[in-house]
Amino acid sequence: MAETMANRELSSSLISPSNVQQNGSSVRQSRPHIYELDPLRATTAIVVVLVHVLAFTAYLNRTTIGIEIQNAAVIAVHYTREMFMFVTAFALVYVYYGKPFSASRFFTRRALGVLLPYCVWSLVYLLFNQFVFHGQVQPTFGAFFSTLIYDIMTGRASYQLYYILLTVQFYILFPLFLPFVSFIKKHPWSTLAVSFVLELILLYLDYHTLQRGEGAHSSFWQFISQYQDSIVFIYQFYFILGALTALYLRQIFAFLQRFGWLTIIGFLGGIGALWIHFFIQILYYKEPMGYAVSVLQPIMVFYSLGTIAFFFWLAHLWAKNTTPATNPRSYKLWSTLSDASFGVYLIHGLFLDWFMRWFVPGMPQIWPVAIRVLLTWFITAGCAILASIVLMNIPVASRLVGRSSPPSRGIFPSRGILHSRQIKKIQPDIENTSHVQKALDSSSR
Repeated sequence: MAETMANRELSSSLISPSNVQQNGSSVRQSRPHIYELDPLRATTAIVVVLVHVLAFTAYLNRTTIGIEIQNAAVIAVHYTREMFMFVTAFALVYVYYGKPFSASRFFTRRALGVLLPYCVWSLVYLLFNQFVFHGQVQPTFGAFFSTLIYDIMTGRASYQLYYILLTVQFYILFPLFLPFVSFIKKHPWSTLAVSFVLELILLYLDYHTLQRGEGAHSSFWQFISQYQDSIVFIYQFYFILGALTALYLRQIFAFLQRFGWLTIIGFLGGIGALWIHFFIQILYYKEPMGYAVSVLQPIMVFYSLGTIAFFFWLAHLWAKNTTPATNPRSYKLWSTLSDASFGVYLIHGLFLDWFMRWFVPGMPQIWPVAIRVLLTWFITAGCAILASIVLMNIPVASRLVGRSSPPSRGIFPSRGILHSRQIKKIQPDIENTSHVQKALDSSSR
């Protein structure tokens, strides 16, 4: 009975297919811009840089407790891939659900906005790895080309590119996922519960078998074990969570207005449980550090869910004071960082690899490790942000960070509201890089 009442209460979705038709013809209508996604995307991209900096600089610690504390920080910031998947599904469902869907148009935009820069940066990383960082040059062009194809197919050109491969997989499945959204809209709580339990079961089996080197006797399971981080189905819960959030955004905002403070409890409880579990693993069970900080373990589902809810609430607090005539405070900054986030994700590996070889070893060892780690993070993230902003403001080169053309009004976007005519001009760029239509309903403005 409770579930039936909940389903009825949630049935009045923010997104209604009935709004798609006008005068008997299909019309592409703009939906209000979700300001919350801007700081979510920007901060998550910057935290991705922190994840890699923390992981690569752990060797700076000369004590066991120092290494353990830094790895505890690593696992605490390792919610980023789950957040990106949530945001990706949220944005795509928000933009496309209940509207005429053209698969050819959808895939063309993703090919130009995501797949093209992914392939180009895979080539760039391969060139740098062979000619700059390692000096191990492929003996023939055929060997080089084969390595490039392998890197593109597996996301192994650089340590962070696997996520782009995950995104591409979700894009391929999206035309099938979109009709599925119509079903889960009718059964939101049941779907979310089943998906959550399934995620726990998948990660439990994976964590206690494949990640321990057990059960991978056949070539199939060896393949799954080797590439499990890059397989989209193992993260199914976060895609469904993002889709349901897009469907019931109005109800979620209403809940956050009254009870958003509960997400603080969820976040603090989640990170507390995560750290207790981590130290039990390494101190009591004597598990290897790499195993203890694995993202693919059941405890991360609870922690990531609490973290997503907490940061979504913080973003909503920032965005809720928006009026029809104004954007939220510091919107120009967050919007620019959001637009640059895709480039930050793609580029930061080059800067970090460079700094880890020539900058970090040169820091005075008398400096505390925390200072050296934070300085490496600030410089790496700053260089990546600056490079991404510069590239997205250069014609043609803007394609490297997922934009078809530079912003029409300089590096920082205008504070004014976008009108429907402007929306049509920038829509391809936004869907490719931000995965969300930065559009406002002109009728409400």
